[in-house]
Amino acid sequence: MKNEVRLMGVEKIDEMFDLAAYAFNSIKTEERKERFNQIVAKSQNYGYFAENTLTSQVISTPFRVAFHGTRYQMAGIGCVSSYPEYRGQGGISTIMKQLLTELAENQIELAYLAPFSYPFYRKYGFEQLFEQISYTVKAADWPNVKAAPGKMIRVTYEEAKNSCQKIYSELPSNQKGAVIRETWWLDYTFGLEEKNQFAVYEDEQGNPQGYLIYQSSAEHFDIKEWGYLTNQAFQSITRFIGSHNGSSQEFRLETGFDGENLSYLMSSPLVEMKITPFMMARIVDLESFLAKYPFAVGKEEMYYLKVEDNYGPWNQGIWSLQITEEGQGVVKKVSQIPKSLKEEDLIISSIQVLTQLFMGYRQGSELHFYGKMTGSRKQIQSLEQRLVKGVPLLADYF
Repeated sequence: MKNEVRLMGVEKIDEMFDLAAYAFNSIKTEERKERFNQIVAKSQNYGYFAENTLTSQVISTPFRVAFHGTRYQMAGIGCVSSYPEYRGQGGISTIMKQLLTELAENQIELAYLAPFSYPFYRKYGFEQLFEQISYTVKAADWPNVKAAPGKMIRVTYEEAKNSCQKIYSELPSNQKGAVIRETWWLDYTFGLEEKNQFAVYEDEQGNPQGYLIYQSSAEHFDIKEWGYLTNQAFQSITRFIGSHNGSSQEFRLETGFDGENLSYLMSSPLVEMKITPFMMARIVDLESFLAKYPFAVGKEEMYYLKVEDNYGPWNQGIWSLQITEEGQGVVKKVSQIPKSLKEEDLIISSIQVLTQLFMGYRQGSELHFYGKMTGSRKQIQSLEQRLVKGVPLLADYF
């Protein structure tokens, strides 16, 4: 029988789970299998079969992301795995080629993934887009905060989830590339973990204005996620965490990093902090992405982009990008640049670098300086003025 890529449903759950467990050295339990089954049921599951044997797989889960007032369709790529004896034989590459092609055909603008190797995924057009910062604070150094109006209430997940979802969706930090969370995803992410505990801050009128998801032990108090809409909510959550300084030796938080840190709020700013690369992303369908892009208002302008994308031939080539006065992008693929322009008038880049540029992770002038983007410096600086401001942040993991 020939080698081929097949879409798999839950009927293949046993084979898929066995492969994932083997590839990631995970202990197979019924609890983990049920959790795996839930994500498989919501996803497009690609398997590479060699003579009817599943050897490699990739899961693509559909999401939407909020981006400066625009909503993009995004594929969360996960469970990229192969049996060791089949690695390096092209199974994953064959799947990725078909997966990206089908995403583009459906005008899915973006794809995110968590890399085990950044160089490995760069060849598929992905690039680092998100960073995280982790804090470790000794219990004695946690801020001593006075009580604020309102109250913190410890609740169950079922009692907390509506407040968590509402507050999360209203946070400005979650408008820069973050997932628009559906209920099933919140359940999958936080509701299935028995160690998670939940608390909600309500203001004096009883309105939820903040939430905290945490795990607590004698060694560590781990802040899994927090969100607050007001200063009073922040103060109350901080005080609630600090009230555990007699039962936990230190407090830990890992969250998205946008260039700012919270150490200056501590009485002793000598907080242990670590910034690490996080998720990668790529623009999948450049035409749809730019047509939706929230360009800044300004005078009407025309740019020409020369794009390199080895795994997305539909993106590769020369594009004209007209930005209207209202900030609308009009995108067309052209066979050649106008005769009035020279090659050096183009903005020349790979899809990876364009992803970093348009998503706000890096500025055009910086990318040009370091040779990641070539062509007209003047055009790059001009385009930069029409792009979003603010480093993208992501709380979720695939």
